[in-house]
Amino acid sequence: MSGRAVVSKVDVIDEVGGDDDVAARLDRLYRRHHAAVYRLALRYGLGNEAWAEDIVQDVFLTLLDRLPTLADPEQLDGWLYRVTSNRCLRKLRRDSFLDRPLVRWLLARDRVAEASPEQQVFARRDLERARSALAALPARERVIVGMCHLDGKSQREVCEILGLSKGYVSKLLARGIARLEEALDE
Repeated sequence: MSGRAVVSKVDVIDEVGGDDDVAARLDRLYRRHHAAVYRLALRYGLGNEAWAEDIVQDVFLTLLDRLPTLADPEQLDGWLYRVTSNRCLRKLRRDSFLDRPLVRWLLARDRVAEASPEQQVFARRDLERARSALAALPARERVIVGMCHLDGKSQREVCEILGLSKGYVSKLLARGIARLEEALDE
């Protein structure tokens, strides 16, 4: 599970302040749409039930916030589909970002939790070396490497955001990665 506390439907309704009308509407909408939202999230999450339940929780908490402002709260199929898809894509991008080798190395993910104190000291030293190597890159290279490898942006997105040509972005990215590898191999 995601590490945050699971909020039950009862907790959400209690937060509304006991307003029977809102609670009844939310309960009715939850019963009507939960299965569809869950199935969609389950498809995006490749069958991971805990992952899908986290998405369902986020979607219905968003619905609770937006319920008073929705034009026709009874006709939510399209809205829930869009919100669920967006939540799933955001979570997939975040998970993908955290699984990138450079990010795992920078964050010393998974290794520090099971490492001995001595290993943690070395991991911190390596992390500081990586930060220093990133800081030593020329500004444009540092920005492009960060956008591509830390923010998960494609080269095309970087080109559009920075207003640079694809060839120039590709050249700066390759140069930046080469400098990082060289600095970290020393």
